[in-house]
Amino acid sequence: MNVRAVLTAAGLIFVVLAGAACGGGKESAPSPTPPRQIATPSGPVTISFWHVATGSPKDTLTRLTDQFNASQDRITVSLVFQGTYDDNMNKILASLGSGDLPALAQLDDPKTQLIADSGAVAPVQDFIDAEGYDLSDFMPQVLGYYRVGGRLLGMPFNVTNPILYYNKKAFEKAGLDPEQPPRTLDEVREYSQKIVDAGVAPHGIALDINPWYFEQMLSKAGAEFLNNGNGREARATEATFDGNEGLAIFTWWKDMVASGLALNVGRNPTGADQILAIASQQAEMTIGSVSALRTVVNLLQSGQYPDIELGTGPLPTLPGGTGGVAVGGGALYIMASRPLEEQEAAWEYIKFLSSAETQAEWFSGTGYIPTRVSSLDLPAAQEAIAQYPQFQVAVNQLAESPTTTAAAGPLLGPYAQVRAAVASAIEEMLLTEKDAAAALADAAAQANKAIQDYNSRVQ
Repeated sequence: MNVRAVLTAAGLIFVVLAGAACGGGKESAPSPTPPRQIATPSGPVTISFWHVATGSPKDTLTRLTDQFNASQDRITVSLVFQGTYDDNMNKILASLGSGDLPALAQLDDPKTQLIADSGAVAPVQDFIDAEGYDLSDFMPQVLGYYRVGGRLLGMPFNVTNPILYYNKKAFEKAGLDPEQPPRTLDEVREYSQKIVDAGVAPHGIALDINPWYFEQMLSKAGAEFLNNGNGREARATEATFDGNEGLAIFTWWKDMVASGLALNVGRNPTGADQILAIASQQAEMTIGSVSALRTVVNLLQSGQYPDIELGTGPLPTLPGGTGGVAVGGGALYIMASRPLEEQEAAWEYIKFLSSAETQAEWFSGTGYIPTRVSSLDLPAAQEAIAQYPQFQVAVNQLAESPTTTAAAGPLLGPYAQVRAAVASAIEEMLLTEKDAAAALADAAAQANKAIQDYNSRVQ
């Protein structure tokens, strides 16, 4: 049965084609696909690329696209900014019926299962198989995240993970080693206490209500977010983030804010408020995506903040953690409804963006982690690391992450609803007397309902 179900949650409208469902893992692995038909364009082709890049990433993407367009006369890529990832996904889903879609779209990691279930994209695995495209140089952790049922759905592009940002000068004032950032949540508490006790800042660390940090701390602790191997071995049917590790992280978070050692900056939709807390010296540490790194570096180079020297460190997690960070960021998806010649043109552009040379330039211009191992040996990347050693932290953190189901990251259809449940639980825990255990249990219950409702529509 080919049914279109509409799921409304957290302000997003998700259109799911149940007949096209191909969930994670063995129970829903896709059936073999016929060899891809390759269309040779009869003339120049212009394709639209709906992207979400802003700041330094937007400048770098524009420069690279201009370079691609000038390098040949067969394909012209037109960049179309679509706002946030959610904005982009909403516009795509709203256009499924009309066919008014781009050839290529940039969508973020939580939407992987939803994209698979929508049936809206032509998996890049088809293009890879058609020409025997070599993936051996790509980081296995990066490829692993975007595989659904063993096949690569989108091509990883802007790869990120969360890191610790801190002010080295503040560390020195507090008697801390500026080259030794805290590695565990216990150490974050110790460092924060010293910063506050020394009168350097009113808080040690600024934390925004971002469920992604919780997911990543859980992953680094070696714990899975969902059952069935994080949704990788079979479609997830319930949340598992409410175990001992999840409770320890929630408890730490509540205690840090309640004690004043952490500044709660709230929901932070711009992703900048926790960074601005360091700029205003309300706190001297924070957690943020590496996607902001080049923008932060550029701002500090302006000379507006002479009391700040940027340091970066791996994401702190529970003591004794045996896991690693999961891939974050976004991937490039080819729309299945576009003419074959546009799909082939999009694939050619993807190959350009995925080349070792381009990924080195992308890394240099943005701080995003290269998808290819060899990119880091090229001059553009080497020069960037020499000039900005902070860039190396996120690269090492991902490269050192094990290829386990915990570190692979959750694969989940109603990801937005589940994240909303976790965010609401964190917020309520921080702003009321509700304890960590009750908040976590409520988040898991809401997550399980969202998962069950979603699965009933696509299975």
